[in-house]
Amino acid sequence: MDWLKRMNSVLDYIEDNLDGEIDDNKIAALSASSKGMFQRIFAIITDMTLSEYIRKRRLTQAAADIKSATGKIIDVGVKYNYNSASAFSTAFKNFHGVAPSLAKMPDVQLQSFQRFTFTLVLSVNQGGNSMQYRSIDVKNAEDILQKMVATDNSIKSLNSVSEHNGAKCACDGYRAAVILPEGAPDWDFRDAYFTDEDNKPTPLINRVFTERNDQSFSFQITKKQAEGLVKHFKEDKEDKEDSNPEFIHLNVSAMEVIDSETAMELAANDNERIIAFNIKYLREALNFILCSDDEYIELYFNGSHGAFLMKSARLYAAVLPVRISTCV
Repeated sequence: MDWLKRMNSVLDYIEDNLDGEIDDNKIAALSASSKGMFQRIFAIITDMTLSEYIRKRRLTQAAADIKSATGKIIDVGVKYNYNSASAFSTAFKNFHGVAPSLAKMPDVQLQSFQRFTFTLVLSVNQGGNSMQYRSIDVKNAEDILQKMVATDNSIKSLNSVSEHNGAKCACDGYRAAVILPEGAPDWDFRDAYFTDEDNKPTPLINRVFTERNDQSFSFQITKKQAEGLVKHFKEDKEDKEDSNPEFIHLNVSAMEVIDSETAMELAANDNERIIAFNIKYLREALNFILCSDDEYIELYFNGSHGAFLMKSARLYAAVLPVRISTCV
């Protein structure tokens, strides 16, 4: 994936310039995003700031240089962007636990912080397996279900939370969320459906959630990472001057997130499939999934129908895409 290559190209650039200047504009160009965007994504994925990562890599290399070189310690400090001997000594001691002057002693153990490499683990979920569910915050999950239904929807069955044999669900045409009852097998939506005016079940929920196949990308994130995404979406929205909906654009062919200007350009090409997700809906779906106390959240994307699926314990959410021509 192009975005993965871009992330690693930034790490390559940092590694090549540990002993020089690291240009924020160069990082933005390599990552094809703003400086602030890359730093937030990096912090979410790695659980540390970009500046902390650079500092630890520089101090690791500085220790290696001191052990192998015969020059002055201050020269090593200057090489790795420290302007004074005292500043370098303090940073070195805080990281390694000893002063730079003691680094060459044979019995001194120094810290070693290795460079990162971003990888993506893809797996195919065949479904049908059961698991032992952990608990969920049912009250908060149900409150979010109530907020997700559209009260002005012309379809009566989408104006309220539906419940059948313990399975509760809500859908407003753009996103759907389901709470399966205790003991239900994974991905078993037989009792999760809406009824029409004649009290007949509609298959909408089953179709959205069960069309996972061997073309589906699947991966996991931690709850902490999910909370970071919620915060990121919220901050991006608060940065906007107007109240218009904000979207994340996805180039399905390359499986990469792109900006709105690039999305408009690619949308003119019949060979490219560009879809967009409403950030507000993604944020609400993540908040719903976070009501589980499971450590991990499963994420799925199927390029054939475009729904973005999330799962944790007995909670399931789907966010449906919006065509670019209707959202920008």
